[in-house]
Amino acid sequence: MQKYIDLLDKNGLLKIIDKPCDIDLEIAHLSYIEVKKNNSKALLFKNPTDKNGKKFAPVLTNTFGSFKALNLILKKDSNEIVKEIEKLLKPAKPSTFKEKIDFFTYLLSLRSVFPKRLKTKGVSQECEFKEPNLYDLPILKTWEEDGGAFVTMGQVYTKDLDSNTQNLGMYRLQVHSKNELGMHWQIHKDAAHFFHKYKKAGIKMPVSVAIGGDPLYIWCGQAPLPKNIFELMLYGFIRKTPAKLVKSLTNDILIPYDADYVIEGFVDTN
Repeated sequence: MQKYIDLLDKNGLLKIIDKPCDIDLEIAHLSYIEVKKNNSKALLFKNPTDKNGKKFAPVLTNTFGSFKALNLILKKDSNEIVKEIEKLLKPAKPSTFKEKIDFFTYLLSLRSVFPKRLKTKGVSQECEFKEPNLYDLPILKTWEEDGGAFVTMGQVYTKDLDSNTQNLGMYRLQVHSKNELGMHWQIHKDAAHFFHKYKKAGIKMPVSVAIGGDPLYIWCGQAPLPKNIFELMLYGFIRKTPAKLVKSLTNDILIPYDADYVIEGFVDTN
């Protein structure tokens, strides 16, 4: 994520807040005010704290606070992507020899949509916490009537029990204890469909939650794609290079090699 923080800063799209700010409502409220502005910028809180004065790692909010920031992250104008998708869905029939060569070249370029599995460890896997403690992470409480703190931008990776199909979804994850999160997904989501297969089989459902890395993962995770299409294929389509994935440490789910944090666990189907 540091690469994109630097990119936003270089383009005047980042505000750095050095003063201590509370992860309980204060950071979320300041972000809420910022996102409503016409010249909205990303906010980097360098000194998050809690009410007891405990200090945490920095927090980045409002990453997609403007179209300029979005286009920087996409590395192209968002309208270009619209045109590319239209071209893919409604391809013009090539007539001349050159058009046929161009079309064939275009089809070859689509190979980049398929994610690439690396045999190396991911960046986050270089530092493994044997005794996980969610209270050591700067997880925000966003709204006054929320039941607690939520991981709001976690990339939730799940895998179909009957195939190698993976899914990337964006679900709110509520902190229940130092090693337990509540998974909030709607009943129509792909991961919810996966869940019912695990429940029927009477086994726990593995989950890996990635935080950080390329912000485009977040954007792709919210895209309304057809069923059984892994969202990181859209990443490859936009970047023109495959998403690079590594195996999780405790399950077979593949995650981005450049994620900053990964929380691995399972959903107990009972």
